[in-house]
Amino acid sequence: MPHIYSCPVCRTESRPYALEERAQRRGERHRDEHHGGDHPFGESIREVPYELPDTGQLRILAVIVAVVFLALIIKAF
Repeated sequence: MPHIYSCPVCRTESRPYALEERAQRRGERHRDEHHGGDHPFGESIREVPYELPDTGQLRILAVIVAVVFLALIIKAF
């Protein structure tokens, strides 16, 4: 599951990261940039449920798959 860094002091959350270590690194950068390296009370790394891509992304994926499929068919003949 993806992980996010959450800072309750700034009321901000990072984008989802596939690896927990990436979210931790994001938290370190945030602390250095906004809190002088100090750990804000209540900050956390949380797992978030996987979100399916929106329909626009699915359409792009479908076009890419179709193009690759057609290229394979053309190459076979």
